[in-house]
Amino acid sequence: MRFRRVVVPVLLAAAMAFPALAGKAGEVRAEAFRLLNQGVSAYRKGLYADAADKLQRAASMALNNFRTHYYLGLALIGDRRYSEAIEALDIALDLDPNHLQSHVAKGDASLKQGDLDESRGSYYLALKLRPEYAAALDGLARLEEAGADQNAAIALYQRAIGSDAGYAPAYMHLGDLFLSRREFEEAVQLLEEAVSVRPDFAAGLNRLAQAYGKLGLETLAIGTIQAARELEPNDPSHAATLGWLYLGQGLTNNAENWFLSGLELDRAHPESRRGLAEVARRRGQYDLALNQIDSALADPRLEALERRKLQAYRDGIGEELERLSALETLRDAGDANPDDYAQLAMIYAARADWSTAIQALEFAQGSELRDERLGYVLFRAGRFREALEVYDRMDTNDRVDLAINRGVCAARLGHDLRAVEAYRHAIKLEPGHRTAQLYLGNSHLRLGQREQAVAVYKAFLEHGTRGEAAERVRRILSQIAPEAVAESHDPLAPVKTPPEEAGTEGS
Repeated sequence: MRFRRVVVPVLLAAAMAFPALAGKAGEVRAEAFRLLNQGVSAYRKGLYADAADKLQRAASMALNNFRTHYYLGLALIGDRRYSEAIEALDIALDLDPNHLQSHVAKGDASLKQGDLDESRGSYYLALKLRPEYAAALDGLARLEEAGADQNAAIALYQRAIGSDAGYAPAYMHLGDLFLSRREFEEAVQLLEEAVSVRPDFAAGLNRLAQAYGKLGLETLAIGTIQAARELEPNDPSHAATLGWLYLGQGLTNNAENWFLSGLELDRAHPESRRGLAEVARRRGQYDLALNQIDSALADPRLEALERRKLQAYRDGIGEELERLSALETLRDAGDANPDDYAQLAMIYAARADWSTAIQALEFAQGSELRDERLGYVLFRAGRFREALEVYDRMDTNDRVDLAINRGVCAARLGHDLRAVEAYRHAIKLEPGHRTAQLYLGNSHLRLGQREQAVAVYKAFLEHGTRGEAAERVRRILSQIAPEAVAESHDPLAPVKTPPEEAGTEGS
């Protein structure tokens, strides 16, 4: 009897694990087909964990079904289970060694694990099957970018686009690269092209929203990311991007709500965790911030590049906390000097805690940089009149930056004539100063002096056509003087590596 009590549960478990033993082969095939369709549907909705569960069950019933193992690999990549994804894709490739997308997907999974050699091998196998295959070239470009060879990456992205002008991910990834280099004209052009060739490309809309946010085009950024959310309501990255956009506007509570929304979709979503950590840091809740990052780092599914970024961010929080603790200890003991209070104020300012920073600077009398920092903090707090009073009592005759700050405060108070005077003084001190030129053009425009504004903006672009400010100027000129906008730089032009200058070797 004892033997039977042990065996019967084992047999029941076996019957549950292997449905083929419990019914006819036709019923099993029908169930596998049903689970496959449900799994693919869940995958396309972004419900990756649910998709993986259904597809794993389907795979246990249909061991030789290529489509089941292929979509299982994709779902596992979506769920950040890269080792399992590679196993599923290996089975798919055993069943169909010539399937291009499976080779690329396996390369993507290996790349996310940080295994560059395995990733490269998978992409090259795809290219061996079809030379100039856009998805494989795009994968190799991402691999080169991960290895910090940006020129090689750009050239490969361009090859991918040249091979298939309708392959939206290549535009997006190249746009991302330019965005990281703060080359905003090229980035926006490429990202807009990505969503033009594929209007339902939610990932491209997400990156485009980030680019608009960096340009200060807040309404456009919010509208773009909302469009991405409508396309992919189950993707937490869109909620996280909304959080970062609101955080950039200083709307901490709104940002926190969106980061929490991201975690509702994926409890371990790293970007949502990092966003909540930044919210906590700005509130001075350092332990909570560190806990959020530690929670993200504890996820074994975290891809290699994301892990490095999170660890660097955590190190920065730890260093800031160490400096803050030392300075607050001096303050509480009554041993802090004016320079200590000035340093303390800058830590508070870095958290956008302007009122506390101002209070700290009240005790920084005698610190060499006290007034300069007070003017900056008052300005960021929106107390423009007080900030202007600080700059007015400072000697700005020889300081370009202080002259510009005085102009900005005057402009915020509606005193554009005073602002023009300050910016012109800055340009007199440093001819061609780009920030002064930009702000001078803006003041002329607000005063209705269109011709003067256009002349200043054109001079600004003559000194450089790349960067956030240059892209803003081009957009302004396209509205007020389209004929003054120079031809845009082509982000798909071949990358030119400058020749090595004589005498620079080993420098």
